[in-house]
Formats: sequence, structure tokens, C-alpha cells
Amino acid sequence: MRKLLLTACAIVSFGFSAAAETEFDATSPAKVHMVVWRGCEDACNAFIRYFEDRDLPVEVEVTDVARDRDLLPGIQETLKAQEPDLVVTWGTSVTRGILGTRADYGEESALGDVPALFMIVADPVGSDIVESYETTGRPLISGVRNRVPEEVQMQLMFEYYRPQRLGVINDPGELNSQLNTAKLQAISGGLEFEVIEELYTQDAQGEVDPAQIPVAMAALKERGAEAIYVGSSSFNLEHQDAFVAAATALDLPVFSAYTQMVRDSGALMAVGTSYANVGRLAAVQAEQVLLEGDAPGALPVKSLNRFSVILNMQSAQALQLYPPLSLLGIAEVVQ
Repeated sequence: MRKLLLTACAIVSFGFSAAAETEFDATSPAKVHMVVWRGCEDACNAFIRYFEDRDLPVEVEVTDVARDRDLLPGIQETLKAQEPDLVVTWGTSVTRGILGTRADYGEESALGDVPALFMIVADPVGSDIVESYETTGRPLISGVRNRVPEEVQMQLMFEYYRPQRLGVINDPGELNSQLNTAKLQAISGGLEFEVIEELYTQDAQGEVDPAQIPVAMAALKERGAEAIYVGSSSFNLEHQDAFVAAATALDLPVFSAYTQMVRDSGALMAVGTSYANVGRLAAVQAEQVLLEGDAPGALPVKSLNRFSVILNMQSAQALQLYPPLSLLGIAEVVQ
């Protein structure tokens, strides 16, 4: 377990506690413990910088589970013993593992009386973390969702290219991927396309060998997939270079909800949100809880009201799929 400790300090009064008002200052800052799935990336860093840039008395400790779910129960017990002023969880797996689901805890939290916020959770309602986006149904929990609605993504994607059969490849251990694929299937009839899914095979430890990526991609091609979509998959994002390369070798365009797959690995198009902006939005919520005294459950689950369309022209040229002027007028184009 790796930990990174960063501190930003100033003098501000604080009023969130059922028992008593607490005052935070440079010598006694608010304690935030963030648990992340795969290192302190853009959202995590932006969350920390929000408090640093404003000289707010907030100290953030980051624990990275490095994609090891087996660490979550032990971290959960540590957090219950530490009782930080706020816990922040990154990702669906971490959030469910640390805070628990409504099915298991109802209105309560697995952390007891410790308030918590989540971020980078694509579908907190479908994953049973909260009741709704307007009312979480859990007084000590709220957070930020990050995925652009699937129907919006598909409509923009189909403005560029309309496949009859859209392929997806999922890690069976990732609930967010399953929920994303289920939503695609739910809207496929109205938008007149078919979803074709391939699943990676996990080993005895629940891990997936990246060598499966080209095999699964070839299977999708054999089944008639005309394009590949990545909507919510930590595994595919972690191995984005190999994923896009495998698709490109088969002349399959890759569309994604992850803008970094277009910027860094040559996917054709993305409709997504900036992880850094998600982190900053989560920090705004944290400030409301820590420094303004709001209970997390009084806050709605927030989402960004803007999203980005990113096009990779080098990939478009390689695939001989050129975007329409309607998209070029709103998109960011990268080479």
C-alpha cells in the first residue's frame, strides 16, 4: 500500500459535526483520506491542488490499492479506526468496497459515522451506492459521477460513423463495465444498432492477461463488429495503447468515453469529461462538507455540465474515416 501525503494550510472556521463545531487552521487542518484504484492520477491531483491553490486548511492522505481489491477490507478497518474528517473514494470498485452498498447498509455507511464523498463513479445509482442523483438516501455519502450519458455519446458517434454492430470487450470483474454495456443494450433498439460483447478470462487471482486483448478483438471482428466502443473499463484504459493498436490492426475504429484514449493512444473519437475537472468538482463538494458544514447526504450527486468531443485526425486518415463538418465545428482535433 503506497501513501502520499500532501498538505495545504490557512485559517478557516468549520462547522460540520453533529456533536460540536470544529475549527481548522494551519496547525490543525482537516484530515481527508482518499483511496484510489490505480495511483494518484488527474482527478486525484486536481482535488489536492484545489486546496493548495486556495491555501485552505485541508490535509489529504492518499492510499493507492493498485487495483488490488483484497486490500479494501483492511483499508476500511483502518479508516474506521482513524476517523478522518472526510473519506474520498476513487472509482466504483473502491467506493463499493469502502462505503458498501445500499443493499448491505441501507441508509448507513460501512464507515459508520465517517462522512464520505466518491468520484470517478460512472453509475452510482446502478451500482447501488446511492438512491438517486438528486437524493442519495445516505446521510453521510454523496459524490460526483463522471460519465456522459450513453445515449448522448452514441448520438454524437453516429453523427460520425454508424456501425450496425458495435463491439465491446469487458473485464467480468468490473461492475461499471457491465452496467455500461447493459445501458448500451437498452438503447440499441431505439438507435438501431447491435451490441456484441466479448469477455476477458480472469485467472485464479481475478487478473486478466493483456495478451487477451488482440484475441478478443479478433473475435469481435469475426462476429461482425464494425467499430469498438470503450465506455467504462479500467482495464482497457490501463492498457489503452495495446487496445487501440489491436483494433487498428483490424481496421476497427475505436470510440470511447475516455478522452485520453484519443489524445494518447490514437482512438478515433471520444465524448467524455476531463478527470481533472471531476477532481475539482469533488473538491468543491469536500469544501462544502469540511468548511461550510454541509452534511454529504444533503448534497446531490453532481456531474459536469460540459463535456468534450475529441477527434484524432491521424487515426481518421489511417482508417479513411473523415469527420463531418458538423463535428469539426464543435470538436477538439488532435494529431
